[in-house]
Amino acid sequence: MKQTIYQMDLLTGKYGGVFKTDIDTFILAAGSDYRAYEVLRNLIENGINIKNIIVFNFDERVSQLEMDDTYFDYKNIIKIKIDEIDCSIMNPHSALKQICDREYILEKTKQIVLDISCFTKPYFFYIIKLLKERFNILDLSVVYTEPQSYLFPKGVFNYYHSSTGPLSILEIPGFSGYEVRDDKRILIILLGFDGDLSKEINEDISPKETVVVNSFPGYIPKFKDISLIVNEKLTTNKNIKLAYSKANNPFEVFNLLEHIQINNKNSFINIAPLGTKPMALGACLFAMYYPKVRIVYPFPQAYKKVTTDKCWNSWQYKIHLFPD
Repeated sequence: MKQTIYQMDLLTGKYGGVFKTDIDTFILAAGSDYRAYEVLRNLIENGINIKNIIVFNFDERVSQLEMDDTYFDYKNIIKIKIDEIDCSIMNPHSALKQICDREYILEKTKQIVLDISCFTKPYFFYIIKLLKERFNILDLSVVYTEPQSYLFPKGVFNYYHSSTGPLSILEIPGFSGYEVRDDKRILIILLGFDGDLSKEINEDISPKETVVVNSFPGYIPKFKDISLIVNEKLTTNKNIKLAYSKANNPFEVFNLLEHIQINNKNSFINIAPLGTKPMALGACLFAMYYPKVRIVYPFPQAYKKVTTDKCWNSWQYKIHLFPD
């Protein structure tokens, strides 16, 4: 990576210490997790001026939102005009087209903040790539709120699932990479709590070599152990390599992926970002910087309504997207 210095800030107390200027555009996804509006709420309470707010209203979630609960109704938080994008998780093309129609507020000189807390991972991959390639935005603030805990049905770790229905393991459009015939195929899985997903992806890709990356340290210590337990079928396989990276640091994930790539020249690298969203953000940045890399993801029939509970830390990541 050409740039070795990165910036990530823990958002605590007065946000004015981090956000010293007005925010031109704040982009977020409506959701029913408690953390959906944590950063936005604190920005407003701290008197940070936000000129434009774009909210992605996914059809699959609107019907699930507890609109009688003032906590989940963003219109109770935001007193300025909201630009709502009505869309579907299953139809990203429509949503991205609507973003393109807002060219008048997405200009190169604007300060844009993207909150990835409640976006599905493929969606914020699409948005970041679009901001760079369509609007020539090279500097971006990405914010994220960690969950205080994940919801494990029946209290059993192996019962955790973030989606429902059958899965289709596909490459994320725009992150297809390109494979040379003689390249060795490597699969890097950023581990999450859906243990069956990692096993299915490994079988589907059939790589020559698999590296699984567990989050360490995690948001809280036990998360690392839970991830290893639910992914036991892979992590105990002596032919699979195990690596670690911080759960909340996308830049460390980037550096780890770059290290793996350097040590595996003439290889076709596939990345499955099943872990935390900051880890997935690191994979997104890596794939944009190294377009030969392919990102694969298990696209579900539907996502579950709520998978986390309450809020932990909020972070800001200052992202510089290098020009092509």
